[in-house]
Amino acid sequence: MPRPHWHILLIEDNPEDCADLRQMLLRGGSRRYAFSEARLGAEGVRKVLDPQAPPVDCVLLDYDLPDMNAHEVLAALCRESGMPPCPVVVVTGAAVEEGVHLLGAGAQDYIGKRWTSPDSLTRAVENAIERFALLTERRRAQEILRTSEERYRALFNSIDAGYAVIEMMFDDQGVAIDARYLQVNAAFSQQSGMGDVEGRTVLSLVPHLEPQWLESYGSVALTGVPVRFQRHLEGLQRWFDVYAFRLGAPQARQVAVLFYDITERKQVEQALIAANAEAEKANRAKSDFLLSMSHELRSPLSAMLGFTQLIEAGLPPPTPAQQDCVEQILRAGWYLLGLINEILELTSIESGKTALSSLAMPLQEVLDDCQTLMEPQAQGSGIRITFSRPDPPCFVQADPVRTKQVLINLLTNAIKYNRHAGQVTVHCTVTPEQRVRVSVEDTGPGLSAAQIAQLFQPFNRLGKESGTEPGTGIGLVICKRLVEMMGGCIGVDSTPGVGSCFWFELDAAAPPVDDRLAPEHTVLYVDEDPGRVRRLEDLVARWPSACLLRAGDIQAGIKMARSARPDVILIGVRPPDPGGLQALKLLARDPITAPIPVIALGADAMPSDVEAGLAAGYFGFLTQPLQSDAFVDALDLAFQRTHAVGRRATALESAPC
Repeated sequence: MPRPHWHILLIEDNPEDCADLRQMLLRGGSRRYAFSEARLGAEGVRKVLDPQAPPVDCVLLDYDLPDMNAHEVLAALCRESGMPPCPVVVVTGAAVEEGVHLLGAGAQDYIGKRWTSPDSLTRAVENAIERFALLTERRRAQEILRTSEERYRALFNSIDAGYAVIEMMFDDQGVAIDARYLQVNAAFSQQSGMGDVEGRTVLSLVPHLEPQWLESYGSVALTGVPVRFQRHLEGLQRWFDVYAFRLGAPQARQVAVLFYDITERKQVEQALIAANAEAEKANRAKSDFLLSMSHELRSPLSAMLGFTQLIEAGLPPPTPAQQDCVEQILRAGWYLLGLINEILELTSIESGKTALSSLAMPLQEVLDDCQTLMEPQAQGSGIRITFSRPDPPCFVQADPVRTKQVLINLLTNAIKYNRHAGQVTVHCTVTPEQRVRVSVEDTGPGLSAAQIAQLFQPFNRLGKESGTEPGTGIGLVICKRLVEMMGGCIGVDSTPGVGSCFWFELDAAAPPVDDRLAPEHTVLYVDEDPGRVRRLEDLVARWPSACLLRAGDIQAGIKMARSARPDVILIGVRPPDPGGLQALKLLARDPITAPIPVIALGADAMPSDVEAGLAAGYFGFLTQPLQSDAFVDALDLAFQRTHAVGRRATALESAPC
């Protein structure tokens, strides 16, 4: 079945440019188009907003028109709802930095007259229509959600929520078995969908009521502690937001229930969750497609380069004309192969398929390697490169290979875009936040504020596309992703006419401990609260031979336990959060970490939580704030347990077969 035409409105005062845009769209893909034109901005605005006119799928808007510029046209189109009624792609001959302002004014994209092509124009139009559809759907969902929330607030503020007084009924063991409606308000029927309920029991009206409803109300009647919850009632197929509190004396066993129906809001929330999941699925599909396509392109391209090299080295040798063609093919082929490789790496990073290590590594080793690699390139370009040695030596928590990759990319750019006989300087400093900053300074032309705003955008070379220096505009994007994956940040400071300083920061790390001074005991503490970590450091300091390792979350703690194999693992838990128990199960399943005793340090833990934790497999369960003596005793017992397990394992390994 053929796809319908897309209606493209060209707001352009130059007939030749109109004809060029038409032809590029018709050549750029298989989509069928219907075109209309407007020579003035006001005429174009009327055609878009006229309810009697055919709907417009996309507007190609010239930046400068006789009566209006693109910003004025966008302002007129966005006047009613804050966004234009259809996607707008601005065709501009202005500087690239103007594009940011156009996007902020409501345009979906912008293209340059001088550098667009049929393919890029077609992609711009198709992407603009797709993004506009997603944006429209999201705004519609947000409007539905906002309307639902306003309705809820109006109901609550006008005391229009459902209200009922119920009398709880218990068996001989004190278990809630039913409840009787004593009194309801006028909004009860509207909110619940049930009428004529006074004097009747809950189970007579909803026979298959879930047990947790009566359990919650029974607990309120017996303890006097009010509850607030959101729950789905299967029997009525509705969601309710409920607040329940006890009325009168405990022996009356009466509970007041204030509630309202939030079914519509929940449906909207679920629809938004589903929409987000679908968007994430589409993004993953895009990444998988790019990975697959890049692999498919690389194989034939490698063959082309190989055969071209054979021609270049063949006998008889190529004629001068043939040699020129061969060099052109090789130059273009190597450039394209590099582009494909960079796209592969960027896509792999963005799809989460790139794994990084995290080691306490000496930064000087990376600097020395980069200096060895980059000095020949710098000398070939007439650039003097200087590496200053950090004193004292710096250690960072990072991936050594990826750190070197980032620094080499920054150095390559500093050499490539420097002035003749320029200078590149590399130095390291420690920031007040205990991070190590690596700076690469050059004496190049520098960057304007507008150019800095466009840095780290894929394929954006800041106007250097037509220059003699090769590049793709992806390297800095990869650097930014890698640095952020290692927990750091990257940026630039620049002065036009003076030069630029590109820098990145990584977390500082402590130097590795000399094996001859290795601690007798190693304790791993997993907790996200810095205050509790400091308190525990003071307690562990009682063992001069003990080393305390720290992890801020469960996943990092499990990974560190596998690599460091501590003698004891301490986990800060807050019942009823199941995170600690889940970590305990994961540690117990792993043969490497299963023998390690695990002690829970429970904040706000009740005696029942301690009993449940010990039954689940904790070696010990201490409540916070910690009692020093109890903590010391528990840690001593854990050390003894680890020592005993280690001796048994050694004996088994040395026993004769």
